[in-house]
Amino acid sequence: MVYQMQEGRLSLNDTWRDQSVNVLVPERVATQGVNLVVARDVLPLGMAFADYLTQQKITFEKELAEYKLTADAPGTVDERPAHFLEFSWNNSGKPIQQLMVVIKDGHRILSLTGTIPGNGDDQARSCLLSAMISFKFAPQAG
Repeated sequence: MVYQMQEGRLSLNDTWRDQSVNVLVPERVATQGVNLVVARDVLPLGMAFADYLTQQKITFEKELAEYKLTADAPGTVDERPAHFLEFSWNNSGKPIQQLMVVIKDGHRILSLTGTIPGNGDDQARSCLLSAMISFKFAPQAG
């Protein structure tokens, strides 16, 4: 398998799995600390996408102080099943707002999570959401 990155590529045998995380930071938003994280996962064998999402939400409820889900909606991204979540929580006394798009691509899961420190910033939210829904998968190598 050829693993492509922004900086270049690696040639790997098929015993490797992509668990990488990318962190992107918009430069023109007023709120400091806004970021977009792209993470990869694999749907466990036999687990439905809906069950995976339920498991993620349960984890958030358990691990994020003052977790409050404000949006929870199915959709598609680049013609693949996706789910949109928006929630807030408290990180050691500091409010955090997060937007998340979870995309199912066969047995792979791609999660795009936008984070906005504070009680909300419409400009940052709009910037993150626009970037997240613009996602297009690369063509499959044949």
